[in-house]
Amino acid sequence: MLKTQTYTTGWIDSSIHTFLMDIQTPPTSMTYAFITCLDSCPDLSSIVSKSPALGELRSHARIVGKGIVVPTKKLLVVERTQRIFYGFDEVWFFPHVDIIKPKPPKLYITGPMDLPEELPNQLVRWMEGSKCSLGLGDGTGLNFVVKLTGIAKHIVQHWSASVNASATA
Repeated sequence: MLKTQTYTTGWIDSSIHTFLMDIQTPPTSMTYAFITCLDSCPDLSSIVSKSPALGELRSHARIVGKGIVVPTKKLLVVERTQRIFYGFDEVWFFPHVDIIKPKPPKLYITGPMDLPEELPNQLVRWMEGSKCSLGLGDGTGLNFVVKLTGIAKHIVQHWSASVNASATA
């Protein structure tokens, strides 16, 4: 059993595309992007060689489980010139490529599902073990799982709750 959870969940009225367009230079905690779902397809390993949308990333992609890992800088360039993320997508960010393991099966953060405050232990162990800094899942708004502790965790939880309240009002 986990003693403390270092990840915070939330929802904002946005998308992966919009989030990525706001990043000029990714922080080191986001050096690599692990795309695990694209347009509701959770098996990117089967489409990476055929998909026109992934064509520009193909030579930079590394298959891990059913997802693909790419340098975030390259992903940002491609997303700006040839949009990849349209909704019902999922991407995770990591500081190092060599510790990324396949995502546990049947654990998704794409919409329209609401994320629980307490994440499944299997997901937390995977994120902690591979030093995952952020997970994004869109569909109906943008779900996120972010590594936060202390006051930052409380601020994001409060902000996310107020965004949810205003969206449903």
